[in-house]
Amino acid sequence: MPRIWLFILALLPAVLGAQSLNDDYMFPGDEAWEDPTYEILSQPDFDLNGMLGNILVGDNWYSQIRLRPEVAIWKVGIGMDIDLLFDSEGRLRRKGWESWQDIAKKIFYLRFADRRDSLYFKIGCIPDYTLGHGLIFDDYSNMLRYPEEKPIGGYLGANTNAYGFGFEIYTHDISKNEVIAGRAALKPLQGTKLPLLKNLALGVNLGADRDPYGKYPDSDQDGYPDVYDKFPDDPDSWLDTDDDGVPDQADIDLNGNSLLDHPDLNPYVDAVFPNIAQNYPDYPFDTAVFPDSAASYAEPRPMWMYSLDYDLPLVDGENFRLSHYGEYAVMRDQGSGLILPGFAAKFLIFDLKLEFRNFTDRFMPAYFNYLYDEQRCQVVYKGIEGSGGRRYYSLRTKDEELEGLSSSLGWFGYLKGNIANFAYLKVAYQDMYDHGLSKGKSIWAKLTLMPEKFPKLREASLYYAQTDVDRVDFKNWRNPQAQINGLIVYGYNDTYNLICKYREYYQDANGDGVIEGQNEIVESLSVGIEFQF
Repeated sequence: MPRIWLFILALLPAVLGAQSLNDDYMFPGDEAWEDPTYEILSQPDFDLNGMLGNILVGDNWYSQIRLRPEVAIWKVGIGMDIDLLFDSEGRLRRKGWESWQDIAKKIFYLRFADRRDSLYFKIGCIPDYTLGHGLIFDDYSNMLRYPEEKPIGGYLGANTNAYGFGFEIYTHDISKNEVIAGRAALKPLQGTKLPLLKNLALGVNLGADRDPYGKYPDSDQDGYPDVYDKFPDDPDSWLDTDDDGVPDQADIDLNGNSLLDHPDLNPYVDAVFPNIAQNYPDYPFDTAVFPDSAASYAEPRPMWMYSLDYDLPLVDGENFRLSHYGEYAVMRDQGSGLILPGFAAKFLIFDLKLEFRNFTDRFMPAYFNYLYDEQRCQVVYKGIEGSGGRRYYSLRTKDEELEGLSSSLGWFGYLKGNIANFAYLKVAYQDMYDHGLSKGKSIWAKLTLMPEKFPKLREASLYYAQTDVDRVDFKNWRNPQAQINGLIVYGYNDTYNLICKYREYYQDANGDGVIEGQNEIVESLSVGIEFQF
């Protein structure tokens, strides 16, 4: 262990600063009235955050030393994320340090300017991304499995003085470019003196997942994803029913019960022992052979979505702001959705949004949401009834859910406010209704205690959501469309914080609609000391 501390001490002079570890949780409709802006600095500004503690990765606990430095000068900012995990024997976890791509992913972000500048970009981890008014992308994150997975995403944009024209392009991962987006906008009446209308902004948006199956890699290019390919580096093998390390096509005992399979059920037996069934008709062959089966990748079904939106500020005062907006979106080869009318207001201690929504068959709003990287494609493990435990592996993509969606009308509302100077509460609810509607209800809620009311408490928050369900189910609050996050930050002194961060979401592995067992719960827990200099 002394070598580890020597390494850290040697590293610190090269570490220049960090972004806060307390990433906010995504919240639909929580767009700021003004995009974040950064100061133009004439000299370097350094900052350093970090964390010491323990973290759960998969099923294993690791001791964590995490450094999150940042340096900013002029319009440029660079943030790093140097994560060192050690097992119970003090050995460094090598995953994440094995290639130049892994090293590149230690860059948490690289940014230039902000989204109001004439030219801007950001590369790295993008915790939320929204297009227009959220019918396509709404708080999509490329950090769902962070820090276990660290895709390098990014966006690039520009703004001009020519009728307010601007554009932006986005990718979740510059090495894959599967989930992509683009936007162009302008103010066509900017040069006129028309009251209100001179501030009208129009936008056109594009969002796509070029290959939902891309979530799961196929190392040996045999057409079977590594996630259920028992031999991911052998293009000629993928199944191993009894998990004995011998591929099914070269195993004379597929069930692993120490009985020779009948050659009519396992042709490989006849290849090893030619004509054994004819030569030894009374041999006690295993006639209950039920080998696993697996579906190969199907043809990619890319999802493309397009939308048009507008925004019209009505009142822009210091204590009261009100705007009117709308958006129309189309899912290629599927359905369409409309927001009209929509209103957003800010007054006193409240932020409010209210919009009427109209969706056709096979349309899902916010298709690219916070959980999309999990939902875009999922593994389905099904036991075949009456087959002696045989398993069937396949992939299910999110677009399959569209078949069960019928046309609907309804409202989406959002409110956040101050509760008696004790806490902030944010609540959003969507209620879509029509005959035969199977999904369309969503609820999001976040409670944050005000730190100044609790000595030493820097932050405490709890977030819960159920998205696109047939009914909001608090009895079975763990379901495939739900997620929960918790965060507690306790201030030890001006430099150090004690921090506990928890997140869980769910995957319905067997397709029964019920979350049972740890294999269907994806959780992340980290505890430790956060420091800032």
